[in-house]
Amino acid sequence: MFAEGYIGIAGIIGVGKSTLTVELAKALNFEPVLEEVSGNPYLSKFYEDMKGYGTMMQIWLLNHRFRQHREFVARISLGKINGVVQDRTIWEDTIFARMLNQHPEKVISDLDYNTYLDLFDNMVLRELVFPQLLIFLDCSVETAMKRIKMRGREMEKTITLDYLKSLQDNYYQFVEEMETAGVRILRIDWETFKPTKEVVRLVNEYSLKPSSFTKWVRPLRKSPEEKVVKV
Repeated sequence: MFAEGYIGIAGIIGVGKSTLTVELAKALNFEPVLEEVSGNPYLSKFYEDMKGYGTMMQIWLLNHRFRQHREFVARISLGKINGVVQDRTIWEDTIFARMLNQHPEKVISDLDYNTYLDLFDNMVLRELVFPQLLIFLDCSVETAMKRIKMRGREMEKTITLDYLKSLQDNYYQFVEEMETAGVRILRIDWETFKPTKEVVRLVNEYSLKPSSFTKWVRPLRKSPEEKVVKV
């Protein structure tokens, strides 16, 4: 099901999600929901040792976004707020887990990946709702890297172009999956920032489009023999 008044902002690291989240929420009289980067105890450790902390960081993020999601959906349904604009939805969590599982060094093992997906199913698929509109901001990995360097977060200094390219490829796959499930997708070229009023115009236009939502398709699991299997 969908939640009217729930808008998600998706895109790779450095594309500019947080800035648009705040500005768009203000323009719509919605509440911004941001990632708690400073509150993540695993993030800096992850960038120093991805294999050692990859699985636990994904579990921490899933738990954090799950609690965050349930809180704002309840507030919308009770009429306490008009709506929210969220910087990276819980649905995007599977992007990072899949990417780290597909990494040549198996940052997340098949066993841990399957366990994570089962946890995602149990927590998310039975409880959560989809955004009324998912805005996908797209830019080149080179532009994203420049923006990452400009904001100067110490923990992000080890991010490479190859990492961003892998993340971007997985985001493209994710957006197609969401669109196939019937979620309204608004793709915006974010190589250069657009005026907020233009984004508001597009949001109003796309929110009125009919939905063909069916259901979320569970990600495929992997067998111990490294073969992809359906559950």
